Amino acid sequence: MSKAVSPGLDPAVLEGLIHLVKRTYHGQIILITQNFRVVQVERKENFNPEDLLDQNLGLAGERLKVQALKDKITQALKSLEFGQVILVFKKGHLTQIERLQKERFSDLQGMAGDGI
Repeated sequence: MSKAVSPGLDPAVLEGLIHLVKRTYHGQIILITQNFRVVQVERKENFNPEDLLDQNLGLAGERLKVQALKDKITQALKSLEFGQVILVFKKGHLTQIERLQKERFSDLQGMAGDGI
């Protein structure tokens, strides 16, 4: 039986995410999904001491191709029922997108009788 797939990210939330991306220099933005929907966004920012001397630190996101990034995020979220999409940044550039898919098995029981 095929599960219905809902859109993973509301367009207004996607715009807010792009704003967050533009402010990320080193670090990660993590999108957490449940039931094909983004339910949480986490941002982890790292700073190297020399980054604090960089006058262009706040302008890093201006180099992004916004529509291409939106397309990549949407594609990474496509059909992701449970899991995470992790956007990794170095010096204001998106360097990779990681996709972690979790599968839940309702017919398996733990030692205490609960699910996994």
